[in-house]
Amino acid sequence: MSPGWSALVAAVAAAVLVVAFMVGWRWRTLVRTPGTFSARVRPAGRSGRGARVIGRYDEAGLDLMSVWSVDPRPRWRAARHLLHLRRSGPGRQDGSVVVRVDGGPSPIDLDMDSDACAGLSAWIEAGPVAGLGTWREVPRRSSRLLRLHRGPHRRAP
Repeated sequence: MSPGWSALVAAVAAAVLVVAFMVGWRWRTLVRTPGTFSARVRPAGRSGRGARVIGRYDEAGLDLMSVWSVDPRPRWRAARHLLHLRRSGPGRQDGSVVVRVDGGPSPIDLDMDSDACAGLSAWIEAGPVAGLGTWREVPRRSSRLLRLHRGPHRRAP
């Protein structure tokens, strides 16, 4: 092999190793974060295994991110107050359940561990009732500059 081809093969191998390291590091970081679970997205109408995803929930909503990607953006996202879970059938012997998640751009079927399903369900139910409190409302903040222009003795309308 000529020196040019050797350098090209070495560069491609180095790029593959860097991408593999980044995917592994991203997966490890996501799995160790509180509020995450592993699942598989089930294909619609088929009994295949589906693509592996990491689910992450926080105070705002649920994000599903692909395991084999370095993209930091979620593959599927839904706001917490719009989410609904429906279990389809009883749990299987391996401890997993199939859950339909509604509330995002499109309904999605997840094959996940029953403990993770219970945690996700409890998280959804623990959210405040829609329309009460300041959970979904943007806080009213008056600008300091606006108060300075109005003067100290004038009241805001």
